[in-house]
Amino acid sequence: MGTKRFTAPPYDPSRLKRQILVAIFLSLGTIFLVFSLGSFRGVSVTEIDEVLFQPYFLIFALLCVVAGWFVDGTRIFLTARAWGRRIRFRNAMAAALSTYFMSAITPFLTGGSPAQLFVLARSGLSWGEAGSFVVICGILYQVGLLVLLVIFFTLFGAAMSLRGVLLGLLYSFAVFYSVIMFLLFFFLFRPKVLFRLVDWGIRFVRRRFPRAKFSEEAVRQWIETFFDEFREGFATLFLHKPQYLLWNVGCYITHFLFTFSVAYFILRSFGLSFSYFRVVGVQIPLFFVFSFIPSPGASGGVELSVASVFRGFVGSYRLGSFVLLWRTATYYLPLLVGGIVFFRVLRGLSQNTNHERKELAKEHPLPPS
Repeated sequence: MGTKRFTAPPYDPSRLKRQILVAIFLSLGTIFLVFSLGSFRGVSVTEIDEVLFQPYFLIFALLCVVAGWFVDGTRIFLTARAWGRRIRFRNAMAAALSTYFMSAITPFLTGGSPAQLFVLARSGLSWGEAGSFVVICGILYQVGLLVLLVIFFTLFGAAMSLRGVLLGLLYSFAVFYSVIMFLLFFFLFRPKVLFRLVDWGIRFVRRRFPRAKFSEEAVRQWIETFFDEFREGFATLFLHKPQYLLWNVGCYITHFLFTFSVAYFILRSFGLSFSYFRVVGVQIPLFFVFSFIPSPGASGGVELSVASVFRGFVGSYRLGSFVLLWRTATYYLPLLVGGIVFFRVLRGLSQNTNHERKELAKEHPLPPS
């Protein structure tokens, strides 16, 4: 008997569309609030006309966004070779863009990693390989941001305000991330504890949902296989091919610099010239805490955070315009392009599922009624 393949799409397109609408509504509503509180309040038309708007700088901002996408796609494309897998570059780009899309519509930005795992598993990696890939890269994402924070603190003396709520959130992030890392490495070195927890979870589901139909042995076997491949992936990168770790950290730092440069070029489009290192430096702490905002895609919280930080750069009457342009480049554009790519992935998977069903019907036709 052949192995049953589970190719049904794990994402409901109609539900995704509702999540998109909620995230956009929250984001645009907050931007409207920023406009209403700051823009044009107590400012004459003459003062506004004195602003030398230079739109060609927005082209550089857009190029930074796209360059960041390609850096991320190239990172995924080459890192997959650590497992001896050669995926297509378009699949690597699809994994990166799908990550942006699902992060943009899920609370705490949690949907990006499962989406990337899903796309990578369809691109030639096993589920265990894709799982270790995503987890390790998630760790290196934070490492890259931390390295950038240290560099800007020590070398450039960037003015980063780490007081009040922001400082508390950074402490919370450090505690939370330390706990996650402890549990991760604990289970890696003591897998029997994890398997006992899995058995307890299966018994709990059986007691609470007696009508649930699933094979306990199949669940245990899938988890054991996944975990074995997961551990092999960790060993591959941390022990056998550490150059891929440095490669990922370098790519993440480059990606962050492109992303942070967007704000700099938007400021230049307003005719404002600030130190590049200062503009980049004030954004680094924000990216640590965005994942603690519970709204879909951190909508609302991101806009208010950026507005509070950049008010001193652009003034109150241009603050709404700045936040709108920045959010368009860093949120709405990845949401649009990533959504198109991810829905194409789901449509292709649905077509494959329908094809398999037709082939199965041919092999095992129903008896005539």
